[in-house]
Amino acid sequence: MDEINKLALRLKGLDIPKMPEPLKIPDIKPIDRRSRAEIREDFEKELSKIDKKHIDDLISFFHGVEERGPDESVEEQFLKESESIKNTLIKFSRTIEDFNHLNSEQERKLSLKEQELSLEASHDWREKFRLFFFRVLASGLLVVTLFAIGYIEHEYDWAHLPMSKYLSVNPSKP
Repeated sequence: MDEINKLALRLKGLDIPKMPEPLKIPDIKPIDRRSRAEIREDFEKELSKIDKKHIDDLISFFHGVEERGPDESVEEQFLKESESIKNTLIKFSRTIEDFNHLNSEQERKLSLKEQELSLEASHDWREKFRLFFFRVLASGLLVVTLFAIGYIEHEYDWAHLPMSKYLSVNPSKP
């Protein structure tokens, strides 16, 4: 052991420079060659996955961090969860905007007006159909009546109209 201690003392005296810590190479993300529409579509899919359970998991994660206290792993966990937290906050913001928009007085008035118009439109079409039906029925009855009068006048002598002598079908000879 004495030899080891002597060797250690000699090395201390030499002042050998320490090796620098190796540089951490940052993770290089691959280039995303998707179109904007595909990126947007994937982002919307991620947002659609966020539900009440996901938000409860994030809340429990924060409660766990508060109970354990700060340490190095917490920072890593925050980095892992930061994307999820950001997406959750975006979805929450959109939900609040939608809620405020749908809950506004103008939106309520607009939806009531749309319901009234659709109800009036259905009644309007019923009335138009009823009017059309009775007009067709009246026209049909008029035509049938005229044909029946013409047939009766042509077939029966007693049915000649008094003014029919002035309306001759045969052309008069000059």
